[in-house]
Amino acid sequence: MGYNRITTGKAIVGRNRLVQAGYGTIARTDTAAKNLFKLPGKSLILGIFIFGAAVSNAGTTANISIGKTGTNGYFLNAFDVKAATGAGPQMPAAAANLGDQLFASNQVVGIYAETGGASTLGGPWYVYVLYLASQ
Repeated sequence: MGYNRITTGKAIVGRNRLVQAGYGTIARTDTAAKNLFKLPGKSLILGIFIFGAAVSNAGTTANISIGKTGTNGYFLNAFDVKAATGAGPQMPAAAANLGDQLFASNQVVGIYAETGGASTLGGPWYVYVLYLASQ
């Protein structure tokens, strides 16, 4: 029988599963993949939240991507931070791998990319990934 309660900042969900969060920041100068945090093995991603301080003023496009190292792809690919989604809290609906269990430990990386005229303003973007972890 499952139960939910809060204890020391972690919600216990069912037996031996804790809701936790990985956290990192992406700046508009992070144009090469940067390590944000590690997801432990047997993690189950529940959601991705992005809090932007300011929209990018890049000439044509401005995006952030959040993913795993290696060739396994992105959780969130080319999320627009030039438009309204670049400022304030956002919960992207197009995130991939939500609900998929990641059996091995994964390094999570983030990157900023823009096209057109170079930006002089924007970000940083605070990234939180909520996940269930086995204890």
